Amino acid sequence: MSTLAERGMAAGWNIQLVMVDGVVEAEDFADKFETMKSRPLREDDIFLATYPKSGTHWAWEILNMIVAGKAEYAKHWQNSAWLEYRTEEELEEVTSPRILHTHLLPRQMPELLWQLECKVVYVERNAKDCAVSSFCQVSQQVWEGGSPQQSTFTGSWDDFLSVYQDGCAPLGSIFDHVNEWKNVSDVYDGFEVCSVKYEDMKQDCATEIKRMAEYLDRHLPEEKYQEIAEACSFKNLKHASEKIKDQTFHVAWQEGSSGYFRKGQAGDWKNWFTVAQSEEFDQKYELKCRESAIKVPLC
Repeated sequence: MSTLAERGMAAGWNIQLVMVDGVVEAEDFADKFETMKSRPLREDDIFLATYPKSGTHWAWEILNMIVAGKAEYAKHWQNSAWLEYRTEEELEEVTSPRILHTHLLPRQMPELLWQLECKVVYVERNAKDCAVSSFCQVSQQVWEGGSPQQSTFTGSWDDFLSVYQDGCAPLGSIFDHVNEWKNVSDVYDGFEVCSVKYEDMKQDCATEIKRMAEYLDRHLPEEKYQEIAEACSFKNLKHASEKIKDQTFHVAWQEGSSGYFRKGQAGDWKNWFTVAQSEEFDQKYELKCRESAIKVPLC
């Protein structure tokens, strides 16, 4: 019987996938998990937890501006502070307070996170939009060390969606990811996470920025929230990431690709999913929610 990792590669993932504690992971990251739970942390570390394509770059830049107290872009790309991608030595060089981002599940995180009660902001996005955005990215992204002629995923949209919704993609199931982070306070004795919805950020970013700032105990003048929202608009952040920010931690893309910043819209999934695909996706999501006793809205 094939593993979830083997199913993913058979569908078109052009990287070596392996199973780590029941979750599909890229083999290139597998060694990081051997020491992940014992990773050293600092009391003032701030974590941004997301499933891929949930607005990670956007929220990470916002958090940096909140901590800085001004609407100035961080020097590097957010990949510079990616918990499971960077080495302990690299992250040790980051100045406090560190704003680290991760796609890990709560049970995969360093144990000190729960002991030190570090601040965690969790950004959730419509799962169908995540699926579409993920497909568009990996169909054009070139995995580090891979052939520049080969994208990370070489299959069709149908191939991708089939394995994506079954958790056969790197970082596992989006359903499990959302449910486990929603359930953190029950599992880790009242641990408080600031949960933010991508769609709410699109509708009123300044209000959500203020809510994140208050959670971090970093209150700012009201006008600063609007300034940060403007600086982190899709158009401005895309320009900054391509023309202003240091490109050291950038990744390779096929020629003509829009890179990380594609559309930044909510609801684009309606242009991709067939009625049958949408219904099947909903059924699997609702089943996962019932299993975890958590109600998670799809839209």
